[in-house]
Amino acid sequence: MSGRISEIEVFIKVVETGSFTAAADALRLSPSAISKIIARIEARLGLPLAIRSTRKLRLTVEGEDYFARGKQILQDISSLERGVRESAGQIGGTLRVSCNVPFGIHRIMPIVSGFLAAYPDIALEFSLSDTTADLIREGVDVAIRTGVLTDSTIRVRRLAASLRHVVASPDYLARHGVPVEPRDLLEHNCLTLGFSRSYGKWPFRVDQDGVVTQLDLAVKGNLSLDNGESLRRFALDGIGVARLSEFHIGSDLRTGRLVSVLDTFNPGDREPVSIIYADRTPLAPRIRVFVDYLVQNVAP
Repeated sequence: MSGRISEIEVFIKVVETGSFTAAADALRLSPSAISKIIARIEARLGLPLAIRSTRKLRLTVEGEDYFARGKQILQDISSLERGVRESAGQIGGTLRVSCNVPFGIHRIMPIVSGFLAAYPDIALEFSLSDTTADLIREGVDVAIRTGVLTDSTIRVRRLAASLRHVVASPDYLARHGVPVEPRDLLEHNCLTLGFSRSYGKWPFRVDQDGVVTQLDLAVKGNLSLDNGESLRRFALDGIGVARLSEFHIGSDLRTGRLVSVLDTFNPGDREPVSIIYADRTPLAPRIRVFVDYLVQNVAP
């Protein structure tokens, strides 16, 4: 047992139980350990706190003062911790959330109003960014990210998994033709994500003489971007062909603003979407209710 607060607790238990032996039993320590702790307090203060005899313990004036003040300190600490727990139980405070741009715009923003209405004591600070957030350094409570996560120091909860499509606008396809098989894309302007070389290869499921294999096609184009929302914008403008997740372009496909092509070659891979947060046990109530709200209200 270490620390001055722990020493105060030992001294108070000695006074309340009336002996070193009884205090040792209550605290599951040896009588010699109790004696050493009391001696350490007295040595630090430079004066005795109690007169010990074989049958009874009598406090000095200084000991009575130390007992009264020490007990008040412990009560204040208990009150402080109880107040924090009760405040947390009201589920309020500032909640800092970071989300990548496409998923934030198309899936999270539409449900934020409902969350704030359900938890009016929470002040939400929301950042839309495709830059990976350092949760601890930036003070982020919750981050929502797409793609495979490799950091083992964070807690992860899967939120969704979205099918990817190769898409283009009707205008683009009218001008450049509809690709019939994956290699036709080598003659098309393909819009890619420039911050990762892996996004320059698009996977397709192909049948070669009755054997189904995956073809990773290295596509090229005149525009490389650092976020999916910009890719969607330029695809809508008829600049080229893009490969985007359904959560991102679902409404565009339904309204015909974008057309999915090469569907028979789609490998069926899905982009994972995850909730990540620093490893805190237990979670603050504001974080827990936000995570639960996302799971309940975001379509998988």
